[in-house]
Amino acid sequence: MNRKLVETLGKVIVAAGWADNKLTSDEIENLKDLLFQFQRSIPDPREDAMFALYIKSPIPTAERERLVEELREVVWSDEDKSFVLSTLKKMVEADGQITDDEQAVLSDISAALESVNTGIFGDLGRLLRIAMQRRSWAVRNAPNRERYFEDFLINKVYYEVQRRLELSDIDLKIPDEELRKLSLVGGMMARVAQTDNLVVKNEIDKITSILETNWGLSHEAATFVMESATADVCRDFDYLRMTREFSELTTPDERLKLLELLFAVANADGIVSNSELQEITYIADYLLLSHDRVERTFLKMTPVNNFPSSPFRNKLDA
Repeated sequence: MNRKLVETLGKVIVAAGWADNKLTSDEIENLKDLLFQFQRSIPDPREDAMFALYIKSPIPTAERERLVEELREVVWSDEDKSFVLSTLKKMVEADGQITDDEQAVLSDISAALESVNTGIFGDLGRLLRIAMQRRSWAVRNAPNRERYFEDFLINKVYYEVQRRLELSDIDLKIPDEELRKLSLVGGMMARVAQTDNLVVKNEIDKITSILETNWGLSHEAATFVMESATADVCRDFDYLRMTREFSELTTPDERLKLLELLFAVANADGIVSNSELQEITYIADYLLLSHDRVERTFLKMTPVNNFPSSPFRNKLDA
């Protein structure tokens, strides 16, 4: 893939978000979510840093015009145009089916790509406004408990842990940032365990054990985080916001370690089911981990006698 095209398209997307030079803190977070969805197509730490820099402040008119001109210079083949459209479509589909309005704007963008004039900037702005409104609805579709509302939006499991701490005398003795990370780990492990709508005792014990042995928690702290993670709050958590938060808090090695933990949880009852494998693959995709990495981790973590009859790819596509 043409890296210059990727970088320029990302900058134009951010600039379109700042089209009126006004973004609230919530809108900035929503734009970060959508940009994270965009980055799933081109996972690269260099793009992470560059986009983070661009999103911090408004983009002046002269720079916006320069970016559109750069886009015109790098979009020249049918493959490039196809990449732009497919990437934008994937980005705005983050919270459900694409709307008729969004489809119409994508059609306008498709036409504008023939010349890549300044009209494409206005179309991108319209597309982002619709997508950001739906993103805002997705993260706000939860009870507002005032003090922890922002934490609830970012990480529902963390919110649940903090809420329970207020109702008990337990002191987990975990730094705040580490608690956020552990809450996300517990939430994603619980999400895998809940794919069959039932978390069995073996899975609960496995999650608790993993939090103790792999993340250095006391038994009390591991149990507390696990209980919060397996509450109903995890059944509909926002993948995009939580996986983005986890990616920002962790190293690549920690994300690979999480992938191994997810397979350990799935295998706690002696077999990795289709639904568990699909759920892990879905989470891995949001964490910018490749399908090849999922396959290798699956083969490493799943004994052949627990899954003897089908190769990985057939299992995933079943």
